[in-house]
Amino acid sequence: MPDRPYRIGLLFAQFAAYHIDRCEAVGRRMAGRADVLAVEVATSSDTYAWEASGQVAAARKQVLFPGANYDAIAWPRRLWAQFRALRRCHMVLIGIGYNEPDIIALSWLLRLCGVQVVALSESKFDDKPRRAGTELLKALILAPYNAAIVGASRHRAYFRFLGFRQRPVLPGYDSIGVERIRAMGGAHLAPMGMAFADRNFAFVGRFVDKKNLIELVDAFALYRAAAGPRPRRLVLIGSGAEEAAIRARAEQRDVSDVIDFTGFLRAEDVAQLLAGSLALLLPSLEEQWGLVVNEALAFGLPVIASSAVGSTDVLVRTMVNGFVVEPGQPDSLAQAMLATAGDEAQWKEMVKASHARAWLGDTDRLADAVEALIDSTNPEPAARIAEFWSNAACKSGLG
Repeated sequence: MPDRPYRIGLLFAQFAAYHIDRCEAVGRRMAGRADVLAVEVATSSDTYAWEASGQVAAARKQVLFPGANYDAIAWPRRLWAQFRALRRCHMVLIGIGYNEPDIIALSWLLRLCGVQVVALSESKFDDKPRRAGTELLKALILAPYNAAIVGASRHRAYFRFLGFRQRPVLPGYDSIGVERIRAMGGAHLAPMGMAFADRNFAFVGRFVDKKNLIELVDAFALYRAAAGPRPRRLVLIGSGAEEAAIRARAEQRDVSDVIDFTGFLRAEDVAQLLAGSLALLLPSLEEQWGLVVNEALAFGLPVIASSAVGSTDVLVRTMVNGFVVEPGQPDSLAQAMLATAGDEAQWKEMVKASHARAWLGDTDRLADAVEALIDSTNPEPAARIAEFWSNAACKSGLG
């Protein structure tokens, strides 16, 4: 260790509860061994309507532009403030897009100052069409990074493609505080709490094209037609530009009487609804990860998700704790609903399997990655990382 106390910085544009979860997990793990600095650039942004964040236990929090909107701050101002806050760190984890001009400059400046720079990313190759020139430019932009902490298998493969052949690529970025989520849900973990017969399907997220909610309504109509006289209800938790189109499709498919639109809810209310659900549905056409899957597993719920959802690499196994279906196949989605809703004994087995996998989505996995980067000879985080990869799909043997 260096003469001065080892200092780790975590940088995010704006803090939500799960950013705080991650900073606290690293702070707890490194207590007595390193100082952890949690840096929030601004209090708000155009993209997310999160409430102002609170304190960060086990870490020192610094807000660079208190009360300001991230998108309203010129990037040179952001760059200078970020560099001043982080230049004395030994390691900096950057959770802002590596393509942002201030982050491009920051990564080079920090590296020139001898700081170990780590990318936090959930990107994977299949998120969107890729162009060779753009990918080459990304590889150049990522050149100053010493390592990356990513989601799971496809995310690791993408960073290998971007030039991280020898640099460490570890899992743990896409994680939540499992115990915090459970507490918000009233600590009613499946199969306890709501009776099996009274549980419904739930979707949580924005009502936008990529969430594929029109197809979800179509699939739910097929499920209802096959389910008999007492079908489960579908609870759509969230809001967005597509709500009118979704409601119109529900009317068209004659299922509007069994679909509930809750509107936007506080995190605590979402957790309580999710805790009493039968299963989470996430049929997205594009989804880099899907943290709501972590939340569902925290309550022990089975998950029915499309293969586009990045978290299915490690958190969901077909016929074990849910189903992974292909986008554009509403009949497959409907069959997965029927299988989940029709047999209480099988549902309880899936619940048990979801509980068994919940640890894979906890913020302790991020702490494992940080600890392993600081001391690669430590066998404990290395063993947990190896176990994570053994649970992940598409295992390639690339570490």
